[in-house]
Amino acid sequence: MKLNGSGFDRFLRQPDEAVFAALIYGQDLGQVSERVLALKKTWLGGAADPFSETVLSAGQLATNQISLLDEMAAFSLTGGPRLVHLKHPAVEDVKAAVSVLCAFGGDHPFPVAKLIVEAGALAPSSSLRKNFDAAKTDAIALACYPDTPAERGRQCQQILSEAGHGIDPAALEILVASIPPDRRLLRMEIEKLVCYLADQPGQEVGPQHVTAIIAPAGESSLDDLVYACIDGQAKQADIALRRTLEAGQAPVMIVRAIARHLYRLHEVAAACKAGASAPAAVSKLRPPVFVMRRDHFLRQCQSWSLHRLDTTLEKALQTERELKSGLGNINGILGRFVLALSSVTH
Repeated sequence: MKLNGSGFDRFLRQPDEAVFAALIYGQDLGQVSERVLALKKTWLGGAADPFSETVLSAGQLATNQISLLDEMAAFSLTGGPRLVHLKHPAVEDVKAAVSVLCAFGGDHPFPVAKLIVEAGALAPSSSLRKNFDAAKTDAIALACYPDTPAERGRQCQQILSEAGHGIDPAALEILVASIPPDRRLLRMEIEKLVCYLADQPGQEVGPQHVTAIIAPAGESSLDDLVYACIDGQAKQADIALRRTLEAGQAPVMIVRAIARHLYRLHEVAAACKAGASAPAAVSKLRPPVFVMRRDHFLRQCQSWSLHRLDTTLEKALQTERELKSGLGNINGILGRFVLALSSVTH
């Protein structure tokens, strides 16, 4: 039986006694973990009894020759409610979980324990999804989709408010853009921010606090290299190039990253030539320019003409062809391209 987020919350408040199994899955592993923990508290009544729960990891059923059916039929040593938690099941574990639904579902005897299956993203063709979705009364399935930026913003405000802090709108925008869409990571980063402000009770969080603590998701040596090249900063570009190569980036991918940036500048330049303003043209780019790079990107838009962008894009394409040819020193070809691009004052 499929449930959405609000349906799952209602289930937590008023659990259906006929349900003995739950599948909680999705791309947002932090949200999945939160939902699993909430359901555990509902089914176990907040009990901290170590005998009330059995946790099985991927492949453990087959490796240790454990029968999931036996686990579901076993009583707790202390006599309270019992739960089996199957985490990120392997192929053989999936078969065991489906067999539980067949053995205890419908008119069959009710199991002693409850079952929670925790998983990452599952395709619609997954047998887990199919069987849990098809269950009518005895199993539920919840898909955890990544929160929208607005939802993540509200979560940030709530956590900070609970710690006694407000947050400036500009800082909130940077904060939301800087953290990947994972609730666990979001909470960890905000808790780090709260610790940073521990000696400043009631302090409103500003952009300077966010940038001092949280590493932006868009920041990387490759980004630094691209921006240094476009800015004509040869020394910074050389440093970033070495770091990027040390991080394992392929030379062809580095050239393509620079070319993509040039294409985006070209798109803005063409829109401006047609009468649009640079900020309006930049706001229409997809994917959007990272918020902490936006002003920097706008300055680059003002420094590059359409003609210069056309010429440089042709050089980037020629460099990629040379790299793919297998002729000559790859790092030498890449280094000459980066040096030529970053040595020009725009």
